[in-house]
Amino acid sequence: MTLTTPFTPQAHTEVVAFSEAMHDAAAAPISCPPNLGAPNPGTHTPAGLTEAMLPEINESFWLLITSDALLGASQHQVLRMVLNRTAPSDVLVALDVNWQPEHWGLPPEALPTAEVLQRFQPLAEAAALIRCSSDEAEAFFFSRDPERIQDRLAHRPAVLVTDPARVIRWSIGGRCGRMAPGLVKNQDIFLAEMLENLCANPQLLGSAGPGIQAIADPDRLCEQLLKAAAASGESKQEARALVAVA
Repeated sequence: MTLTTPFTPQAHTEVVAFSEAMHDAAAAPISCPPNLGAPNPGTHTPAGLTEAMLPEINESFWLLITSDALLGASQHQVLRMVLNRTAPSDVLVALDVNWQPEHWGLPPEALPTAEVLQRFQPLAEAAALIRCSSDEAEAFFFSRDPERIQDRLAHRPAVLVTDPARVIRWSIGGRCGRMAPGLVKNQDIFLAEMLENLCANPQLLGSAGPGIQAIADPDRLCEQLLKAAAASGESKQEARALVAVA
């Protein structure tokens, strides 16, 4: 599945979801070598899946990944290979934690195990943007404060943390703030829209690695947050007073 802006022609896909790209590559027919009748068994190996996924990913601005990408040895290996191959490029990783313990054979409400956390750390280190709930923030980053999470990661990613009251606290591009409860009607639409808005405004992310952190323009950043919130179902006219930026 890819998420694109329908009204603005783009030279590349804006957001590619790792899970959907993996599914599409795995579902593709096994190719046959030229002039041979037998299928190529390497097509659906981790290396073959990685090669099949890379063309679309390399044409994207964001690679959207959830913690489910760490499931299973084969999928985890593909993820590591994709991250290694895209690291030198301009593709940015957006991490939507979306912790689903049942998918790992754990009871509902279970915390991530030590093995999950070990697999998760390189993914967090690669991310340019992280979205999670406050409970997920505590479980995976040992803090509910987006600024503290950002400071602990070398690339200083943008961080958005939603609490049970649906208040979104965020730290983006050297700025921090909060969005009042009810402002964002649909969290997934908000995230998709915010990723697309950042495609057109990458300077709002600040620096994309260790070093001096650029400071995002507060008015421009507020505008993009409001646009994403409006797309999720809230009126822009009602929204501006509900966003605090520092």
